[in-house]
Amino acid sequence: MDNNADFLVKFNSPRLGYGNVVLQNPSFTAIPAGVSIILGPNGAGKSTLGLVIEKGRYAYGNRLEFFRPDVKVKMLAFTDIHALTGIEVTRYDQRLEATVNDLVPTVGEILGEKASTQQWKELCDTFLLHDVVDKRVNYLSSGELRKLLIINALIDTPDILILDNPYIGLDAQSRAELDNAISGIAGSGTGIIMLLCDAIDIPAYTTAIITLDNHTLSRPIINPEKIANLRENAVASSPDISEADLPAPSSICTDFDIAFAIEDGHVRYGNRSILEGLDWTVRSGERWALTGPNGSGKSLLLSLVCADNPQAYANRITLFDRRRGSGESIWEIKDRIGYVCPEMQLYFRSSLPVEEIVVGGKRNSLSQFRKATPDELDEARTWLRLLDISHLADRKFSELSSGEQRLVLLARTFIKQAPLMILDEPLHGLDAKRKERVRRLIDLLITRNRSTLIFVTHYTREIPETVTLTKTLTKL
Repeated sequence: MDNNADFLVKFNSPRLGYGNVVLQNPSFTAIPAGVSIILGPNGAGKSTLGLVIEKGRYAYGNRLEFFRPDVKVKMLAFTDIHALTGIEVTRYDQRLEATVNDLVPTVGEILGEKASTQQWKELCDTFLLHDVVDKRVNYLSSGELRKLLIINALIDTPDILILDNPYIGLDAQSRAELDNAISGIAGSGTGIIMLLCDAIDIPAYTTAIITLDNHTLSRPIINPEKIANLRENAVASSPDISEADLPAPSSICTDFDIAFAIEDGHVRYGNRSILEGLDWTVRSGERWALTGPNGSGKSLLLSLVCADNPQAYANRITLFDRRRGSGESIWEIKDRIGYVCPEMQLYFRSSLPVEEIVVGGKRNSLSQFRKATPDELDEARTWLRLLDISHLADRKFSELSSGEQRLVLLARTFIKQAPLMILDEPLHGLDAKRKERVRRLIDLLITRNRSTLIFVTHYTREIPETVTLTKTLTKL
């Protein structure tokens, strides 16, 4: 990109619209050249602003001015693998079935001739992405997927690259690799705009910050000291929530000694081993943190616990004191587990209003379509209030921001108050205040109900206080 201007894009209209969302622009903001951050809480309108820049320059009454008229803009949101595969799996628990995976293309099949070019090889070296051409895309780790999406975008040489929450789900090493690569891209002339919900994620090479709150844009902050202060003062205070605020559980059955155990466990896909020789026992009432780098098999391990992975039958697994494969019902297992994970959000589909989606968390598979009772709706609204999203009760899931969707699925998990809670990166994509609110609710709920907990994260600062044990996986 040949950009001698001091801006990437100017917003020359007092309002900016895309779809059903309107953003207010009282300061007639401009995004400076370099690496700019759009910072705001969940639901503030960050992704909408990205879409305005990428696709809405001539629509909805928007008046945008770019540093040159023929500028190429590419926005990457890391929440949908379907954009790469062209294959849509309607249930997250189908993603591990062989008959489904036979339809999912490899990286090489998606990229075609691009994967044999010198540019591809150079970008892979820049991002430290190797040996992925023959992998099916739904088996890529979070870090690998983000890098692949960026490389695929950069091959088309955009002038402006918009990254929507690029750090979510990445371990420390992958974040560092991504930062090095993005810094290098910016240094070569491509304009970078990052959409972030937590100031702790602001990278050191940031040149400007624009805050977006309540759908209203601010003027850019370009002072390095002020940018550093925003990052350093990112931690939110603990919310004023007590055990008395929690709805009473319908029933908590803890009549088991072993919630989950695996002996000499393994998961293999073709010639690739992801887990080997794994031994782990989780007893009733224990609170575990499950950690490990991207690609170490954390989510696959949890798919064995939750009865989603067919390879469970090739392993020695015990669930709720019963040997897996001894005639137990999958649905009986799932009825005792409260589970949320990033993949669930990717595949979740519902046309119901949010409050009824939350009610569904209490239901087993046979009663999912029964009309919600007034008491069930009251309980759902209580959980929405506890998560500070009461205003979403009547909204549709597809209309929500990614962070709002995550909060709805957390409410759907919490309302179940299951004896085994499995929370796979539950703070993924949440702003600082929402993270502290969720952590507080986890501590209160697990402690009061004496539930068993498996909490997955890459960051020790996210681990709830109630957690006392840690299991760390290593990448093979």
